[in-house]
Amino acid sequence: MTEVSAVASFRRVTPGIVASARLAMANDVPDTTKSEMALLLKKAAPVLGIDGTTYHVMDILLGLSRADDWKGAGRPVVAISNAKLAEYTMRSERTVIRAIRRLVEAGIAAYRDSSTGRRFVYRNEAGEVVSGFGIDFTPARVRVDELRHAVAEYQQRLAAELTAKRDIARLSRAIEDLCVAYPNAAAEFRPELASIYQGNGHLLDRAAEVRELHERVTTALSPEHVPFNMTCEGDIHVSPNINTIPESSSESRTKRTRSTEREDSQLDDRFAVDSAFEKKHGEAGGGREDQTGFPERDANAIQGEVLGSVSVGLLKAACPEAQSMIAMPFDSWASLGRAGETLRRMIGLSEAGWADGRNKVGLYAAAAILATVLEKSIRDPEQISRPGGYFRAMIDRALDGKLNLERSLFGLADHRYGQSEK
Repeated sequence: MTEVSAVASFRRVTPGIVASARLAMANDVPDTTKSEMALLLKKAAPVLGIDGTTYHVMDILLGLSRADDWKGAGRPVVAISNAKLAEYTMRSERTVIRAIRRLVEAGIAAYRDSSTGRRFVYRNEAGEVVSGFGIDFTPARVRVDELRHAVAEYQQRLAAELTAKRDIARLSRAIEDLCVAYPNAAAEFRPELASIYQGNGHLLDRAAEVRELHERVTTALSPEHVPFNMTCEGDIHVSPNINTIPESSSESRTKRTRSTEREDSQLDDRFAVDSAFEKKHGEAGGGREDQTGFPERDANAIQGEVLGSVSVGLLKAACPEAQSMIAMPFDSWASLGRAGETLRRMIGLSEAGWADGRNKVGLYAAAAILATVLEKSIRDPEQISRPGGYFRAMIDRALDGKLNLERSLFGLADHRYGQSEK
């Protein structure tokens, strides 16, 4: 005969939920701060498999927690209903329930249920929690050292994989150059290089194989003796400059100014210049029209408008926290583009949302907008409760020609320097 319990059950319990409940009962809880834990949990999100709506819910819950509850004997309990979270995230209550469950099973939060299942927090006059029921982030405090170690390993692995990709591309070109210079050896080494590319091994293992192959090719094809006296065949004869008339100081300054301007223009954003040219060409030649009857603009043209007055140096100065979070400096447009995938994970943006943004405004403009959104959400989490929606809104403003990314970046940079001066 089946025994029937008189107590109703709240949910189906899994081993992850039980483990989080045990962590929440710990007495020895490390002393941390709200900002430190919020930054650490966002860095650890890819490691814990937290993304999309789950990341958004975690960001809201962290923003609603009180800073004093993360210190000493406090318990960072957040009391908010599933209906209110569904309203904030524009998702269904079932989706919100699943997102909270993922946070609990990931070991960074725990259920702290009242007798009725209602979530509430009562505080005394000093602001201390007298009675609190809701989502408890004590497990994250208990695992703070473990999470730091996991984040460090994850960032090291990303750096190692990036180095491996660069070595594979660089050394493969070097091997191909040697095969072109020595056609007799191409039949021996090219098939081996192709087999490495077609292999299913780990990226680091393939990089090691390419390095070893490059070393063997270089050793096999390098001549034993290189003559010291090189032939002059093929040298270009240049007539000597016999003009000894000294230049005036004004002419010298003019040449130096023109040379500097030429170098600056070469270092400027190539894609922005190309986009401006394509835009003018479309205006002159009567380009395609969209369904509204207005000329249709491609992603390159929009990218040129967004980044026409934005430099990599400005992005690097305005987004220090974002670079610190993903452990990747914005040294060039290429590095910014490579950081796009990591940036979209940090704000909880879906792969479809990231792909849509790239297709609409271009890779570099979308990555710059991502970095700006992440920087703002780190500095003031309560101001941007939905980073993914904020990103999409900025993309829409860029499509309408109303996005002033330069002003936002200068505002972030000025605020940073103003704080450092204080």
